[in-house]
Amino acid sequence: MRYFKKEGSVHAFDDTQYHLITGEYIEMSAEEIEAHINPQSALSNEEKLALYTASLRPLTRRQFKLALLANSMLDQIDVAIASIKDDYTRSVIQIEYGEGTEFHRTSESVIAMCGLLKLSTEQVNEMWEYALTL
Repeated sequence: MRYFKKEGSVHAFDDTQYHLITGEYIEMSAEEIEAHINPQSALSNEEKLALYTASLRPLTRRQFKLALLANSMLDQIDVAIASIKDDYTRSVIQIEYGEGTEFHRTSESVIAMCGLLKLSTEQVNEMWEYALTL
């Protein structure tokens, strides 16, 4: 199978179709073919992590709090939220944490709470995966 580009599209030809290849087709390099067949192979590690993080299902309030408890952070989160200097931001995060029924991994409030707890993306993802089992 040989792969070609034409006007932004990819076309694959097998041995019986080579007579269909005209001058307007540009043969793709091995790297281009790999990126086309396996798009994630062309992503950086940061892009792969961001894609994975965005794919995590939301947590219920129960799951979120149980994950914090399992990691000895349930009391810490209240203290951390109370320490936010900006009144508006502190109020938003308090409402999100105290009243939220569902927590989305990539929401600004979850990212802020995890930042307050000084957790890395990898640590949060591990906790999230655990919480999804609860």
